[in-house]
Amino acid sequence: MSDFYASAKKQLNKLHIVNFLGNISIAGAVWVALLASRGFSMQQIMFAETVFHIVSLISEIPSGFFADVIGRKKCLILSCLFSMTSCLVMILVNSYGGVVTSIGFSALSYNFASGTDAALAYDSLKEAGKTDGYDHFSSMQSIIYRVSYGLASLSAGLALWMGYINAEILALGLHAIQLGIMLTLRENAVVLKKKRTTLRQRIGDCFRESFGFLRGNREATRLIFRNSLVGAVDTLLLFALQDKLQGAGASRMVLGPMLFSMYLGGVLGSIVAEKVKNIKLGRLFSITLILVLAGAGCAFTGNPWFMTLGGCVAAFSDDLIQIRSDVALNNMVPEDSRATLISVNSFCFSVIMIVLSPIAGIVFG
Repeated sequence: MSDFYASAKKQLNKLHIVNFLGNISIAGAVWVALLASRGFSMQQIMFAETVFHIVSLISEIPSGFFADVIGRKKCLILSCLFSMTSCLVMILVNSYGGVVTSIGFSALSYNFASGTDAALAYDSLKEAGKTDGYDHFSSMQSIIYRVSYGLASLSAGLALWMGYINAEILALGLHAIQLGIMLTLRENAVVLKKKRTTLRQRIGDCFRESFGFLRGNREATRLIFRNSLVGAVDTLLLFALQDKLQGAGASRMVLGPMLFSMYLGGVLGSIVAEKVKNIKLGRLFSITLILVLAGAGCAFTGNPWFMTLGGCVAAFSDDLIQIRSDVALNNMVPEDSRATLISVNSFCFSVIMIVLSPIAGIVFG
């Protein structure tokens, strides 16, 4: 069992590194500010965000099927290739159409990664008999995401100075390193054993198990909706603040530290998430929804410091409910369709974002 656990720990450490490399890119962290600096309006930027979630809506659940049926390692590799394609399109096509196309590939990358890394990690721990360690893994993934994304945001002034093309070239190099690490990952046993059956049978089994679970589990569907709602408000607020902080008088030198401090709010939420296991998810949702809405309200004060505080509160709330929901959902779902069912979480997030993104463009514009 110790050998299985050592192997699982190596697997999880690689996923942590992949997470860090995927979010340290300054091109991804301050994409709104970069597009605004190129002359695109907030309405155009939020429309691009809507396109992101339309693509997500179409490909999210199929990507989960791909992970559970074809392979989770292969799914992550494909995600990385889509990220590299997104960078290349942004570099080579200097138009709004190029921006939208690049955003579409970025959405595919997000879809093929979302739920896949969590499923790979959970079932790796399950093979070692250590599923109680998933709580810590989920919390660490969230902390790494916020810190790496925050560090990238800290370089907002640098990104604006160096220009979007150089920022995208840097991102391309980081994704190439990511790809090398992904190639060394180990596939889950639950996926490998499916190779004994036909592709058609695997798809049918995964479909029946996934949607049979959702029909019979209202608690899971409520959990998914609540988590997605809080996450959507936080995401749109942090995007909008990249532009609104500059409009409120924040200089390029101060913008990065302000954005970084917001992501530190998410780090605090990740740490607190491990301490509040006894609070019921329904009550936790109510608390975090009130907090994230209060954070969004700070965006209209016109004071950069209050706006930054609002971003911190929103990120704190998002990560807190995200981790508790992630752990609860993984404990509920059947292993054979784990990635598919976690992808439903992202699917719901995209539905809410499609509705809210155009509204956010008007409200924050």
